[in-house]
Amino acid sequence: MIQVIAPENEQAWLELRTKDITSTEIGALFGISPYMTAFELWHRKKDGVVVKIDQNERMRWGNALQDAIALEIAKDQGWTVRRMNEYIRDPEARIGASFDFSIEDSNGLLEIKNVDGLVFRNDWTVDDQGNMQAPLHIEIQVQHQLAVSGRSVCYIGALVGGNDLQLIKRTRDEAVITAIKERVGQFWASIEANIPPEPDFMADSEFIGKLFGYATPGKVVDISADDRLAQLAAQYRAFGDTIKMAEAGRDAIKAELLTVIGDAEKALGAGFTISAGVVGPAHVEYDRAGYRSFKINWKKEKKA
Repeated sequence: MIQVIAPENEQAWLELRTKDITSTEIGALFGISPYMTAFELWHRKKDGVVVKIDQNERMRWGNALQDAIALEIAKDQGWTVRRMNEYIRDPEARIGASFDFSIEDSNGLLEIKNVDGLVFRNDWTVDDQGNMQAPLHIEIQVQHQLAVSGRSVCYIGALVGGNDLQLIKRTRDEAVITAIKERVGQFWASIEANIPPEPDFMADSEFIGKLFGYATPGKVVDISADDRLAQLAAQYRAFGDTIKMAEAGRDAIKAELLTVIGDAEKALGAGFTISAGVVGPAHVEYDRAGYRSFKINWKKEKKA
């Protein structure tokens, strides 16, 4: 039976989310989340970690503008909308979701996205029939919300660049919802069996560093018989040597460029600019001498 819960505060809401796969997490199980891998999600759910995401400026302003965007959409469409403060979960499937707004007239959902113009151009697409397609992690987020809520329609209201509103209608896709529930079922079964997914060592490197962030004092392991680890150690050293060579090469090129531009703060090149202003001295726990900043900005090539 579906549970509708009104969390008392943010902490209670965060703790509720540890019990389920939520609509903002489901993309990780399909390898399409820009925020988290399946490996990281597995360990967080296994350990019951309460994750609080630190908001950046874009997220903060997006949240602040949600109500205004929703009210303008409602006025344009003749809808009555209500901010949804409830958390809804399906305890059997162990999926849950929080929502932005309910469209009271049609029992639909309204998901608000405040989208940077460059992000919209790069990540949002139009198919052959002229239909707007949100990034995959948003599309599956919406289907997850429809699965949990039992509703049949959700509108994605995307305000692009602060002045261009895109309203995208999405109806329940039962095939996608079935795939979501199957993938979530497999995920929880893997936790019960204590079988984590294979990590993507490049994508998961930062999380693995945190996961194994403790060392037992005095503990030593012998890995001398493992040829694979010897190869990895050699590759690690080689990458380090490459970085040193690249940094030395960059420093040499920077020095040569500085001999040409002299004391100019900015230089204009063919398709690029060099910024080389002076950063003043500062005291940050210790005295830091001033230094000269140096950055080359390349012009974007125009598409044919």
